Amino acid sequence: MASDSKVQAEIASIIGRPHNVKFSEIKWVMTQLGAPAPKEGKHGYIFKLSGRRLMINKHNNGKGTVPQYCVDDFRDLMIELGLYS
Repeated sequence: MASDSKVQAEIASIIGRPHNVKFSEIKWVMTQLGAPAPKEGKHGYIFKLSGRRLMINKHNNGKGTVPQYCVDDFRDLMIELGLYS
């Protein structure tokens, strides 16, 4: 497991560049925070962490990055959990 400071730095990095985030980056953070492997749904991957859900759309935009609204949802979850302000 990575150090808390490394996870915090990755969270800030992801949120700081919402147009250029790969699924693997969000998956790494969620795994480090203790989320089980995501469930694959019809339209995306669903993570569960602390009783909350986060869905990351799996439709590729041609650049291999997740849509900005998914990064916004990730940011909101990190704020709710007190991991980002």
